Order: sequence, then structure tokens, then C-alpha cells
Amino acid sequence: MAGYVYVYDKDCQDFTTTGLVGDLHPLSALFDEEKNGISQVTMRLSYDEYKRWKACKVGNILRCQVPVRMPPVISDDEYANTTTKYTTRVISE
Repeated sequence: MAGYVYVYDKDCQDFTTTGLVGDLHPLSALFDEEKNGISQVTMRLSYDEYKRWKACKVGNILRCQVPVRMPPVISDDEYANTTTKYTTRVISE
């Protein structure tokens, strides 16, 4: 997983901003997805003087880049026309 991580309030509807605390820079981040199951992001954040890591609490929304699979080939090199949108949320600390 690479790129930005933004944290939004649980009731947020507008994700065009940089969230509650701006761009977080995780020390490490791992995206895991189970077939027909949970999708989750596990991050290690450093402590900073502004305590931005405190925004990562249960219920808040994370916005980050995650890998996406290509849709399966249906026939003759034609792909399925399906788009999947993921919304990830912190579910435990």
C-alpha cells in the first residue's frame, strides 16, 4: 500500500478535503482482503507533536489507496464492466 492516508469523522460526507488532521505518514501499512469477507488496513503510526495519530479511533473513516484486482475475463479478452468502491473504517485499536 502506498500513498496518502486521511482520517475523517464518522459522519463525514465530503471526502475532497485532507480530513481531520491532514496527510498521515504511516511507518508501515498493510492492506488485507478476504474473498467475500473483510477488507482492512493495518498501520503503524509514529507519535508526533500534534498528536495526529489520535484521530485514528474506532468509528472514524480512513481514505487511502489500496490495490484493486482487475475484473475477470469474461470471453475473448473482454472484461467485466464492474467498478468496486471501498470505504475502510477503523474497527479496532
